[in-house]
Amino acid sequence: MITGHADFVRQWAMAAPWRVALRDAATGEVRTYADLDARAGCWVTRLAYMGVTAGDRVALLARNCIEIFEVLVACLRLGATFTPLNWRLAQAELADIAADCTPRVLVHDRVEAERAHGVASVHPEVGLVPMDGALEAVHPTHHLVAHPPETLAMLLYTSGTTGRPKGVMVPHRQVFFNNLNTLYACELGGEDRVLAFLPLFHTGGINCLALPALYRGATVVLMGAFEAESALRIIADQRITLTVAVPTMYQMLLEAGLDRYDTRSLHTLLCGGAPCPEPLLDAWLARGFCFRQGFGMTEVGPNCFSLPPWMIGRKRGTVGQAVLHGAATVLDAEGRPVAPGVVGELCLGGPHVSAGYWGRMPEFEAVYRDGWFHTGDLATEDEEGYFRIAGRQKDMFISGGENVYPAEVENILLGHPAVLLAAVVGVADPRWGEVGLAVVVARSAVDPEALLAWCQARLARFKVPKRVVLAEALPLNASGKVDKVALRRSHS
Repeated sequence: MITGHADFVRQWAMAAPWRVALRDAATGEVRTYADLDARAGCWVTRLAYMGVTAGDRVALLARNCIEIFEVLVACLRLGATFTPLNWRLAQAELADIAADCTPRVLVHDRVEAERAHGVASVHPEVGLVPMDGALEAVHPTHHLVAHPPETLAMLLYTSGTTGRPKGVMVPHRQVFFNNLNTLYACELGGEDRVLAFLPLFHTGGINCLALPALYRGATVVLMGAFEAESALRIIADQRITLTVAVPTMYQMLLEAGLDRYDTRSLHTLLCGGAPCPEPLLDAWLARGFCFRQGFGMTEVGPNCFSLPPWMIGRKRGTVGQAVLHGAATVLDAEGRPVAPGVVGELCLGGPHVSAGYWGRMPEFEAVYRDGWFHTGDLATEDEEGYFRIAGRQKDMFISGGENVYPAEVENILLGHPAVLLAAVVGVADPRWGEVGLAVVVARSAVDPEALLAWCQARLARFKVPKRVVLAEALPLNASGKVDKVALRRSHS
């Protein structure tokens, strides 16, 4: 049982103050653990001066930068709740989230200054704190307080693709166990260098690797935004050892000329956010990379599974077993465990489950029952306890009474040499109820009818899309995943 918040930044500042905690890939700016400790202390003083106390929300609107981690650590020390906002949202959406979480202050960078002032114009009770020059006139505080495990460390808003964004309450307890689970699952060491380019308003950017790396005393190399060729240069130049990305990003890295760069330093590649297409998985495994699929979500983990490197070949396509401090099962519609290999709903449990939805606890209680969080994702479990993700329950559609899992159809399409990207959604049909619509980005000229024939030779008839549409690009959400809601809306 943990009794309070462990200040791992302070611990590393004392044990190895010279170690580099953070490096900005674009500017070369560096924070050692001693620097990060001191500057976080300055932010504690700055925020306290603005009236922030334990339990208050500290909203943040900024592009990826080192200062975000300084503010985050300060919030952990204060017992305040770090609340990063999605800068891709519209002004009205940002104002709505501010109304929902009622932050004491809004910290912002120079790029987002105008929109931060827009939020404050609607909510004048919110104090604005610019990042630029914020630490020059204050002195760091060194008094640390241990906060109870259920103190809220973060309030992370979901993307809202299925409705109004929900604020997921992430307590210190969840952060601690996710750090611990990730450390063991990825064998993180103090000499590791993690490349972080996922947006830091998202749990994937903060919690998948960045915070666990800092917990271990490793180095986080930060990119302002993902750009494939720049990422490959950084991997080669900085001797990056781990990174995490979504499948579309791994596809972009291949297309940007992966083989032209020295990437031998990489010992772990984590892939999450969506099922990894088999052709993409094979392309990375064929090059000898330790390419490990995972599964996580803001509400649980986010790191929930571990696939040991020595099992990658034998358990190809699985996300592995449940992490050390975690549990997983597959249940049917009545809540009963299914037999090995049978598709059901993936349910997760353990100390890395969140505390609920901010102001919307009935919605959380509807999906967190009997100690299991019902993910809404479909999966199978084999006889050895290895899990394979079949896709989102909401993505599955029923055609003529048969279940169709888009990930399976997408894998077939991606096996065609002319197909670069593919996404399948269910659309209404007067005869079959729903049928598949495939949207394809081609790497070379191809006839949609030829792609339908390719599917017909490899899939049961009810799984074959009724129509294939060629597109220049697929719509992506803030975390780089294909936005199937937008896709369905634009082609229905």
